Amino acid sequence: MTNISKRHTDALPPISDLVMHAKPMLLIDRAVTATETSMTAEVDITANSMFCIPYKGVPGYVGIEYIAQTVAAYSGWRARKTNPDATPRVGYLLGSRKVTLSRNWFPVGRTLSVHISNIFEDGEMGVFDGEIRLGEEILVAARINVYQPKETSLTSPSDNNQETTDQ
Repeated sequence: MTNISKRHTDALPPISDLVMHAKPMLLIDRAVTATETSMTAEVDITANSMFCIPYKGVPGYVGIEYIAQTVAAYSGWRARKTNPDATPRVGYLLGSRKVTLSRNWFPVGRTLSVHISNIFEDGEMGVFDGEIRLGEEILVAARINVYQPKETSLTSPSDNNQETTDQ
């Protein structure tokens, strides 16, 4: 029995429209809710998930990237609120602090909920608190520091910074 979520949201764009990554490095599956200061996304853990190890699942430390990609989705969502034609911009995960992992593995067949809250931003730098939950259980908690340059030449989609195996 699995609890892979079948929920989809019509209120938020597809995650691929919010995050610069492409499959297979686009690790989060959908944005569920967003406010001016937070976002919740979901990740379906399957046998085909990037970094999945048979009979174990996805390593817990990958949760830091789930949190970072949810921050990227939040940034993309905010940009689209201002300009519906906005495209995702390059952002960088600078580091993490206060990381707590309660499990070594995310189990296959489960849907994880990734919550981020904007703690601080000054236009280019940001600090976010993130949590990954399985039901009510907190699997990962972390504070991350991110950087998203304003310079458009660094963030142009023509730079082709998307990771993909598609040709």
